[in-house]
Amino acid sequence: MTRVLIVEPGYCPYQAAFDSPQAAISEVIEGDSLLLKPFGTSKIGVVCSKNQSRLKYNRQLEDGCTIRGRFLVCGLSESKLLGLSKEPEERYNRLLFFPPVADMLSDDMTVAKVRPPDARLGR
Repeated sequence: MTRVLIVEPGYCPYQAAFDSPQAAISEVIEGDSLLLKPFGTSKIGVVCSKNQSRLKYNRQLEDGCTIRGRFLVCGLSESKLLGLSKEPEERYNRLLFFPPVADMLSDDMTVAKVRPPDARLGR
């Protein structure tokens, strides 16, 4: 089983398990996928939709990269996708818990709602 962290727009991240990293990508990501390494480490990657123009705003990551639509956080070994172990999963769950940018209209920090894991995604 491959454990990944799923981050949906407006919600807190949650963990899901899939048979393989490719199964996670095909179930979570809309359209073609893109692999990013925004956290300054070659051991953690973000997989998101390649075409994000029509998707809802999700998060702005550390390097100023804006992500729209659902994305997943996974482990990397060179360019091979892996699952997350418990320690990195907890670290990136805390890091991505709240969207770190101000709401443009109200100038307040946006608050993510807690959503139970989607039964359709993983186990």
